[in-house]
Amino acid sequence: MHPHAEPPRQAPVLRSSESAHQERKVTWTELFFDLVYVVAIARLAHELKQTPTLAGAAAFACLFVPVWWSWIGVTVYSDRFDSDGTADRLLLALQTLAVAALAVQLHDGTGVNAPGFALAYCVLRLLLVLQYARAWRHIPAARPLAARYMMGFSLAVLPWLASVFVPLPLRIPLWAAGIVIDLATPLTARAQQASMPLSHSHLPERFGLFTIIVLGESLVAVVSGVAGQHWAAASVLTAVLSFLFAFGMWWLYFDNVSHSTVRRGRLSAHAWVYFHLLLTMGLTASGAGAEGVIASPPDQAVTGAARWLFCTATASCFVSLGVILLTSAPVPRESPKQDPRPELLLGAAGVMLLVALLGERLPAFLLTGSAVALVVLPFFVARLQARVNAGHAAN
Repeated sequence: MHPHAEPPRQAPVLRSSESAHQERKVTWTELFFDLVYVVAIARLAHELKQTPTLAGAAAFACLFVPVWWSWIGVTVYSDRFDSDGTADRLLLALQTLAVAALAVQLHDGTGVNAPGFALAYCVLRLLLVLQYARAWRHIPAARPLAARYMMGFSLAVLPWLASVFVPLPLRIPLWAAGIVIDLATPLTARAQQASMPLSHSHLPERFGLFTIIVLGESLVAVVSGVAGQHWAAASVLTAVLSFLFAFGMWWLYFDNVSHSTVRRGRLSAHAWVYFHLLLTMGLTASGAGAEGVIASPPDQAVTGAARWLFCTATASCFVSLGVILLTSAPVPRESPKQDPRPELLLGAAGVMLLVALLGERLPAFLLTGSAVALVVLPFFVARLQARVNAGHAAN
């Protein structure tokens, strides 16, 4: 070891005690942990593509929420307490294995594999409780928050464990009860959270990396859709427009969210986090929907299932990104590059739902083209507003 190098920290540390202006970067350990979610997201998208029905979408949501929440739990803990020491890495390795087990059970995850899925999720939550127990032991200032989280997350495990022993009709309500307790636990701990704020640089980067994972799956779906065709011009055009939609969402998100911070407000931080669930779910579903749209025969209208899946998924993307922007504020001395109006995105969501309702005769390329036109609209409005402002300044 270099004589001036800092020795590795083994116990959890309170990261919010570091300088507010200190930039924190994602560690290689966190990046390794994210790799297993690439598999989980891909399998979720595949299952939805296989059953693009209302029942399939409901099963997709039932499985996506706990997968996403398992990532959130580890991410928020690491933001506050991670030391990247040996114990932290070993616990993260166990969590990675548990996520892999979760991914294995995603096929028919609400049916025959539901008990295995529930058990894997319970292991993940109990490992997180163990991490908070270590924080409680080593950081006295963190004990109120750690105790609240340990109690809430442990309570949420009980319905999941009970679901292993009951038939399907009772299983989903038990899952819903466990997820509600999980999601509500941070809302009941806002007083304890205030003394240990999350990093203004590290957490947005973590969310951005997860969003990139989901966008990558959307691109895989587009490529898979084209690969299954005979290179018909209409299919290629539909695929290109699907790619442009994903590219536009990437542009809007990373040109604005990465240049902002969470707005101060009673529930702004929680809305910012929870609407990322809707965004990532929408992006994943839009990729699965786009693959179905691309596969539509060029001389026939898109099937109702594929049309509704793609349109409602893109509407979800627009709504969630709009709310995320509403709960964001520019970083001091740094402004978003595009500065889109969130209300445009909320309106775009309504338009896509109208397309789903009234567009049963639309060809595939017009369906994906509608999404592209709506994702491009904020760029044109922002450019026009900039020119108007420049003209007023000149006068």
